[in-house]
Amino acid sequence: MDLIKRLHKPASWLLGTMAAMMALHLTLLSRTGDPELAQELFATYILLWFAVGFLVWERRHTLVLESGAIGGAIGGGLLLGLLWLSSALPTSGSFLRGFPVVMVLGLGLLASGVRGLHQYWKELCIFGLLTFNPLLKLGLDLINLPKLTANAAAFMLWYTGFDVRLDGLSLLLPTGRVDVYGACSGVSSMLQMLYIAVLFVMMFSLRSVVQQALAVLLAVLIGFLVNAARVALMAVLVAFSQKNAFDYWHTGDGSLIFAAIAVGLFGVFCWLAFLRTPPAVSDAGNPSNG
Repeated sequence: MDLIKRLHKPASWLLGTMAAMMALHLTLLSRTGDPELAQELFATYILLWFAVGFLVWERRHTLVLESGAIGGAIGGGLLLGLLWLSSALPTSGSFLRGFPVVMVLGLGLLASGVRGLHQYWKELCIFGLLTFNPLLKLGLDLINLPKLTANAAAFMLWYTGFDVRLDGLSLLLPTGRVDVYGACSGVSSMLQMLYIAVLFVMMFSLRSVVQQALAVLLAVLIGFLVNAARVALMAVLVAFSQKNAFDYWHTGDGSLIFAAIAVGLFGVFCWLAFLRTPPAVSDAGNPSNG
């Protein structure tokens, strides 16, 4: 009887619809014909879906679920449109990035109507940022990121004692060279860290806007520096003729290890700077007044 009562509640249907649409989106990502796109987005979206689910679950008792005819019709139409387009198994990066935003918008309208849509602004911001991924990449390309990455990697090699010379976008060692182009520029790493920083700011209440901006900027900087370290490592592997190791760290699982290192470093910083509770100072530790 309890199960039947739960099935009659709108929240249960909305939760089931959300889970089904999340599974559909991840399935489309896994079946895309572009391996680079799948590798770039799949892990990121798993993290984003987890975070969005957590945010909604934390507010489940305070959300106002009152939708009108107009909001329900628009929201239902958006979800049906996504299902219809998904039936053709689209592989377009624009569709796969826009899917979550439209889904959250449709579910928000279906659940809370036009007036209650503001309750889901965090979820819309999280997925909306990733929707504008091409524009963010274009902005990073304007600052000549490959050149900055090559300079940073060359400095790391020089500082650790290697005989390195920088020629444009090429790192030259006595027995090999590495050219910094494409994925080696660190765009994907920096954007991934940007999304993680936005998640952190959305999920944890920081004391000021300055702290929020610091967290975002530091996350992007960590992504850049960790990628530069990866480029430096690949230059060393080329110099020592370690082709298999180079392929592993360049296009294999090694690139994911560096991504995990970047996330770990950012997590440690956030814990030490923002989340750690300072130890309480007891009266016994204070100098006595007598």
